Amino acid sequence: MAAIVMTTGCIKDDLAGCKSSLLLTVRAYAQSGVELGADEVRDVSLFIFDSDSCFIQKIDTQIGERVTIDTPMGGDIHIIAWGNLSQSGKAYSQPETGDLLKDCFIELQPTSHAAIYALSPGDFFRGEITIEGNDRSGDKVLPIYREVGSMTVTIRNLKNFTGFTDDDYSIVVRETGSNIGFDGQIFGDRVAYFQEGTFVDNNGKDEYRVPAFNMLPESSGIYIDIYYGTQRIITFSNNSTGQPITIEKGKLTNVLIDLDTSAEAIVSISIGAWGDYAGEKEF
Repeated sequence: MAAIVMTTGCIKDDLAGCKSSLLLTVRAYAQSGVELGADEVRDVSLFIFDSDSCFIQKIDTQIGERVTIDTPMGGDIHIIAWGNLSQSGKAYSQPETGDLLKDCFIELQPTSHAAIYALSPGDFFRGEITIEGNDRSGDKVLPIYREVGSMTVTIRNLKNFTGFTDDDYSIVVRETGSNIGFDGQIFGDRVAYFQEGTFVDNNGKDEYRVPAFNMLPESSGIYIDIYYGTQRIITFSNNSTGQPITIEKGKLTNVLIDLDTSAEAIVSISIGAWGDYAGEKEF
């Protein structure tokens, strides 16, 4: 009996240094509840924190893969799962042992234009689960969901409105926070997104189309600045009924701006499922 105790290092009254194992599987979902596969979530990183929210370890896994996690006995553990951390547009510092969860975050990367402009982040996911100290049995499932929203912008009659006939146009969408914490909260400096589009002929209508790009969510509303070269032409922040333009997690905000020179500009917003481009439809 003494030999057994010395080998394991664990006795009934002293759990210090003891380990327990749990089985965990990460599954990804769209905001609608539809389950997603490895074609949309290509890598998963698990960040394990103890009952004091101090970092213990990181484990790399895949969607649907059953992973064994060895954790200290005697206290709760908190697990943060990120999907697609390796995609471009963002960076994070690998936590060191003992780092607090509240100090861990992901930061959008700046473009070459200026520090106030952020790269559009790749499609990434997050989820979390707390495992109580006495609940290590059975298989656990950790669901993750998108943390970014997406936007498209279509502008009609742009050249007629401005009088400039070449294609030197762009838009700036502002502003969102620059960081997202491991707890899912958005904070940091306010950043904008510089985007360029192309002109197309849609049934005789001159349209300038900016394809879908990702942003951090913003529920209080964003601004869309239309530029010719370095000259800001006009700014929009609401649709034609006065509702703000917002960015929602896991959804695509389609914005149609009709710059009719004979009347007031018409701004229409359609918020749909991820990838539900409304450019070919009437809003």
